[in-house]
Amino acid sequence: MKKLVTLLLAGGMILSAADSASAVDVKVSGEWLASFTFVDNLFGRDALNKHRDARDGSRGTFNAAQRVRINFDLAASEYLSGRVQLQATAGDNANYYYWGQNGVGGPGNEVTARLAYLDWLIPSTDVQVRMGRQVVSTPSYTFGSPVLDDVSDGIMVSIPFSEMTGLTVGWLRPAADLNKWGVEHHAHNSVDLAYLAVDVVSEGFRVTPWGMIGLHGNGDGVKAPGSLDMMGYGAADEARTTVYWAGIGGELALFDPFTITGDFIYSGNDANGDAERRGWYAALGAEMKADAVTPFLKGWYASGDDADSRKSGRMLSVDNAGAFDASGIYFDGNDLLGATIDNCNPAGTWGVQLGVKDVSFVEDLTHALSVSYFQGTNNTNRITNGDRRAMMGDLANPATYMTTSDSAWEVDFLSSYKLYQNLTANLLLAYLVTDFDKDVWGSDYDNGFRGTVNFTYAF
Repeated sequence: MKKLVTLLLAGGMILSAADSASAVDVKVSGEWLASFTFVDNLFGRDALNKHRDARDGSRGTFNAAQRVRINFDLAASEYLSGRVQLQATAGDNANYYYWGQNGVGGPGNEVTARLAYLDWLIPSTDVQVRMGRQVVSTPSYTFGSPVLDDVSDGIMVSIPFSEMTGLTVGWLRPAADLNKWGVEHHAHNSVDLAYLAVDVVSEGFRVTPWGMIGLHGNGDGVKAPGSLDMMGYGAADEARTTVYWAGIGGELALFDPFTITGDFIYSGNDANGDAERRGWYAALGAEMKADAVTPFLKGWYASGDDADSRKSGRMLSVDNAGAFDASGIYFDGNDLLGATIDNCNPAGTWGVQLGVKDVSFVEDLTHALSVSYFQGTNNTNRITNGDRRAMMGDLANPATYMTTSDSAWEVDFLSSYKLYQNLTANLLLAYLVTDFDKDVWGSDYDNGFRGTVNFTYAF
């Protein structure tokens, strides 16, 4: 309770400060989520493994979770404003907390400013500058972004050239160790990224070529955060490693009611040996909008590790901060604060998805159903070769690393009912059918189930 009081007091201080400066207009908004989830074979380390000793994930498990985010927008004028988003957390970098996680005494260990940024226009121009901790998402039209769709510190500048074209450039610092007096210093200990995207829009057509390049610091032998997402399976020899992404995505809606989407990304680094990593991803999608239903078909292919090289052939992501949403258990779809394996990057897999969404026969009640099949693109030699399997560490698990001999089906069904204008109830049922090769992994794996009832209050 004390932490919730702290959250409200912090908001009150912002409102009081704003009230003393009459030129600042304050608006409050936010989102309050409460979720209740039952799962089978999804909790515990390697929970899908039938032979894991003392495997608590083999029994049905229930939990309740909550997330509170409150936005304070402080606008001095249409040219200058700032946003602070406060969030109660469990103190372990989570975006929510489980009921009872911290015992009696409070909903979370701390209240944090998840977002804190300024928006301002360069005088006498339409160029917008956003600086601070903000949500950044790389372009993706078919599925959620496989590279980055999360909060990062940095500066993003949006430059409109015309009604049809615009340019976005930016600098991001997603990871860095503390540098200050009295603290041991490690040179080159940060990850810095430069971003550029061109957005071209016309009636029924949109395309966005984009790129990102940066330096991944190796910190005098101290690996920077997120190493496994931007490096291969070893330590880089140089003090800094260059990492890069080049992509293009688009949407075609000229042939109403059909919409076609596509994405392509190539990524890599310039490290040597085991730390070298290069990979690519492509996706296509099509949907048809009807009065009471929207059927869709999507597919993707992402390169994997081959057999005759120690380098990684998997696409890079920024500290596993993507939001690839092809399913609600194996990948990062339909979060709702429920249990997922949480693969935010499709690297090393290919798959197809067939479904319907926006299904509505009763006012304020909608449904979505999808069936997904996916398989690995990583060579089985990476697992059957003991030396290479040991090199991979915790990644050597079919729940996070599928080989060409591994596949899975998943069915996701989501219903949403608007109880009030600002309150929505959601029901998600998801079932994962695994077919992981026992000869490759040396173990049998089970299926997984997730059922979530969620209430979302948006204000």
